[in-house]
Amino acid sequence: EKNLTSDAVYQGGDNDWIYMRYAEVLLNYAEAKNEFSGPDGSVYDALDKVRARGGLPPLTRNFSQVTLREKIRSERRVELCFEEHRVYDVRRWKTGMTYFNQPVYRMNVIKNTNGSLTYSKVVLENRVYKESYNLFPIPQIERERNRKLTPNP
Repeated sequence: EKNLTSDAVYQGGDNDWIYMRYAEVLLNYAEAKNEFSGPDGSVYDALDKVRARGGLPPLTRNFSQVTLREKIRSERRVELCFEEHRVYDVRRWKTGMTYFNQPVYRMNVIKNTNGSLTYSKVVLENRVYKESYNLFPIPQIERERNRKLTPNP
């Protein structure tokens, strides 16, 4: 309290914050439409817009729903890299057992007396991923409102 001034005036602020890029909207649309009804021209158009921005050629328009699902997931992985989407995508797709249930490695680099380097791959951590990690907790307030709700595992 001693560091607060009583005559401080809120200056306001209207800085815009980019929460969702258009590329994500297009990828969300492509994923939802492909899952709902399979590939059609609008799915390919959405993906091609994302790819064109990155200087990539359009996709061939003859993929099955399963193959196009993998293409969409790959586009999301690349386009949304470093934007904190990956863990939520993996949870939604329920593929965490494949990607996260494995050891994490580090590289030991040793400089030899002759100046050459020796590299060795060493387990840093054994990661465990459980299917229950795909579920979010049910908020306590909702469980209090409905006593029949039980916590997610």
